[in-house]
Amino acid sequence: MASKASEDGHVDITHLIQRCVTESLSYSHPFTPLVPPCSLPIADGSSSGKRVEVENSSGDTALMIQGSSSLPITSADDHADNVKNLPLLTQIDMREAMTALELGDERMDCCEISIITDEKLSSSPSQSTIPPRIAPLHLGDGTRSSFQSPPSATPDLIIPTQPITKDDSASSTSVPLKLQSSPCPSLLPYWDTLSITSSSHQILPLLLLQLTSLEAFIGTNNGGSNAAETLYCMLWCHDGVLVDMRDKLSIMNTQASTLLDEVTVAQWVLFASSVGVVRIAEAVRWAVVNADIYEEEDFGVAMHGVDDTGSVNGGDNEEQSPSQLPSSSPSTMRFCPSLKQEKAEDAAMMSSIPTYHADEYIDDVWNTALKHLREYASSREDTDGNMHDEIHALEIILRLQQSFYRSICRLSELNDQNVTDFTQQAKNRSRETVKLLKKLSTCKSVTSSARLVETDGRLRSVEDERLDSFLHASFDPFVNRRLLGNAPVRKARFCNTFKVIDSLSRVVSELEWAVCDVILEGNTLGRIMRMLENNSSRGIGGAFPSTTKPNNIDDDEPPFGNSGLAIGNPVGINILSRSLMLLNLYFDDKLLGQYDFPDMIGQHMQQICAVPIALLQSRFPGCGHSWLIRLAKPMYDTLKALCFDQHRERAFTEAFIFPAFASLQVAATGVDESFRMEHGLDSQTTASYASNYVIVQTIRVMERHVGIGIRIGLYPKWYDLSTAYWYRDFLLSALLNIRGSIEQERLERKAMELRIKLEEEEEKKKANAVVKKQISKKGKKKGKKKETNLDAVRETAIEEAARVSAEDFEDRLEYTSLTVHRYLCRGIVRYIAALRQAGLLSEPPPSITMFTSHQTRFEKRFESFAMLPQPQPLSFEDYMRGSDFSAVRSEDLVQSAGECFRSCKGVIERLLQVVVVETDEDIDVTKKRRNDDLYISVRREEAMALTKVCVANSLFLHKLSMAPSKVSEVSLEFTAHKEYCTLNLK
Repeated sequence: MASKASEDGHVDITHLIQRCVTESLSYSHPFTPLVPPCSLPIADGSSSGKRVEVENSSGDTALMIQGSSSLPITSADDHADNVKNLPLLTQIDMREAMTALELGDERMDCCEISIITDEKLSSSPSQSTIPPRIAPLHLGDGTRSSFQSPPSATPDLIIPTQPITKDDSASSTSVPLKLQSSPCPSLLPYWDTLSITSSSHQILPLLLLQLTSLEAFIGTNNGGSNAAETLYCMLWCHDGVLVDMRDKLSIMNTQASTLLDEVTVAQWVLFASSVGVVRIAEAVRWAVVNADIYEEEDFGVAMHGVDDTGSVNGGDNEEQSPSQLPSSSPSTMRFCPSLKQEKAEDAAMMSSIPTYHADEYIDDVWNTALKHLREYASSREDTDGNMHDEIHALEIILRLQQSFYRSICRLSELNDQNVTDFTQQAKNRSRETVKLLKKLSTCKSVTSSARLVETDGRLRSVEDERLDSFLHASFDPFVNRRLLGNAPVRKARFCNTFKVIDSLSRVVSELEWAVCDVILEGNTLGRIMRMLENNSSRGIGGAFPSTTKPNNIDDDEPPFGNSGLAIGNPVGINILSRSLMLLNLYFDDKLLGQYDFPDMIGQHMQQICAVPIALLQSRFPGCGHSWLIRLAKPMYDTLKALCFDQHRERAFTEAFIFPAFASLQVAATGVDESFRMEHGLDSQTTASYASNYVIVQTIRVMERHVGIGIRIGLYPKWYDLSTAYWYRDFLLSALLNIRGSIEQERLERKAMELRIKLEEEEEKKKANAVVKKQISKKGKKKGKKKETNLDAVRETAIEEAARVSAEDFEDRLEYTSLTVHRYLCRGIVRYIAALRQAGLLSEPPPSITMFTSHQTRFEKRFESFAMLPQPQPLSFEDYMRGSDFSAVRSEDLVQSAGECFRSCKGVIERLLQVVVVETDEDIDVTKKRRNDDLYISVRREEAMALTKVCVANSLFLHKLSMAPSKVSEVSLEFTAHKEYCTLNLK
């Protein structure tokens, strides 16, 4: 429709805007692109219509707008009779479509879905797409499918009767499109024929699909997906459907006899499972949203309006549904608040953090469903074993949902009065859920339904056509796509049943060792920090908890996927565990709700940097307790960052932690000076205790910052890795030197305290001798007093000075692991230099420095360190001088690199001697630790992965030294460890 131009050259588009706005209010279905010329049979409720012939004479792409309709689509068999009786579909060109997009026309919020019918069918891309179906508002919303209606009934889909090839697709009068006029098919007929044993409408595959949707929402390898594209692909989980199921079961419950029939029991089980996964998803989303460490669109639900001005009664359901939602209802995906009954909160038990209010109604639903299921199973004791296996699997699913939900709720309801009890309950529930998931994987009925869905969410076809129709009516991965707008969204990933069980097992087990164990066992700041670091680094070298594989499953693809030492495991822990850990990190003005944070910092300063108690008790302004309070926020941020994923941790460190520690270093200098003035100490001989502690924590964060950059692939090439390993070597050396000097100062102080104690005992002995001599001169007789044994006192004092506590041993173990990392960084830097000398590494391409320089790249990579006073940031010139081995002979350089790897391997062997495998025997925690110890900084799995790096690089260095001319190619690999590479020679 052309717009008339005015005399001044401007175009009046007022009428065009008015037309688009008017049409946007009259159409409720998204557009369907059609290839002109073509005809499409659509019934819109009227008795007359016109055939639509689309002609694109202007060359612009034509878009056909599908109008609203309340009647089913006519079949392809009646197409010839109905060609002349079609409604007029509004034609809109591309310019008008762009205008509608700017106006927010809901017809533009859609996606086209490829038709999956028969593999033999082939059609052009423009003819093989349909808009997504509409989500149902209640059970009766929709039309009956061909398996629900008698043969004479009119089906609701256009089914292509013959294949359409590429040659005749443009001239064909039959378009192979599936177009719906209402939510199709209706769920009500399936609801009335649910079964526990029948293969047609059996509910076990449906419950497995619900677990699949839940795993796609929160699973290990997903890291967060939109609820509309995962959980609410299951149509039984929509709010109106859940309310309708509740109402129908309530009516049946009042009229039911003592023993329910199979259909009613199946209905209770499906209702309990549907509400259960919704409640679990709601609890997960509450934790993630309140922790506020993730993208806002992840774990979200579609909150767009669903305007349905027509009748909400679907199919043949003439009766008004009690769960009918009004037309003004904004969404059917809000975790069904109308079915939630929260417990009244006691004011005395309120916490300072947001608290999730658990649903009491779902517990009643689970218990009722389990009760009916067990009664039904007891009445079928004489039947075959397959039925009992199916019933057993259904019972396990309901029980694991209940345990999983309770474990999340308990960790979301902590306060300073119930923190220990509730955390222990959550830990027990977590263990119970893992055991139930393991039992579920061994059920034969689950094995037969292991692969129901493709990775993209499309259902796989099953042999039973009625079961296939049932599953397709219940699950649709595209049902909510039109509510997500036109912006690209993260693709949800669906797994087969056994991978779902494995993923959920990991997520649930993480609640125990990543959340509950930290809260229950983290009793010092150093231990809490070390536990959080271990959790954040899980998987970098195979140190990921493995799950037990079922013995009776024999398949090419292991049902539990790549567990154990697999490199494909994600690094860190699931977003659910990280969110719950962050929510419970500090509440009710206490760390973990139990400990005074400033006091824990003071104890940590004494443990790590041997800070005297006098400094922590100083009355000077800004010193003593005031200084500990000043440290609290930056130290809390370091713990908080360990709950983030790797990318966010780097960003948070650069934005908040580094500036905070830069100001802390300046303040620490004043604290040390005030301490010396207060006690009259010499600045040349007195250590800077406060500054040392802040610098140690600063370098610790810097070293981790560089390591994460390597881990997430910010240094992809050898010339990038060389700078990262070189800088990390410097940071590790600085950290080891400072901690070594602090330990030396600690030993000297203990020796001095020992001398003072011995001198005091010597003086006391002399004083006692003088008093005894005076008493003997006066001739007074008294009872014989036991004299102090000076040798025994000396031995006791020496033992106390040499005694190593359990936490001292943990610190020394950490010091040793830092030494391992330093040897590896230094060895790789020298290895790369040796390969450059041999001419095996190609120089950086000129395109890298086309718009910048190597110096600028170096400065940008480490610019966040420039704000820190200590340690002083290294420049590009420092790197060039430190990595220049041109004056070193090639043989010496290879030998030096090999010596670094051999030294590293020797240190690892000593680590493996003190970190022993799990055993029931009692061990001295000041000399050895079990591999499952919560407080150690390195585990045997990661130590073995680091050994592989050392051995592989040592072998390739030996190959380089023996026959350098035979080496033609060098490749970087991170297969053994995700922070340290092996340079393979080929």
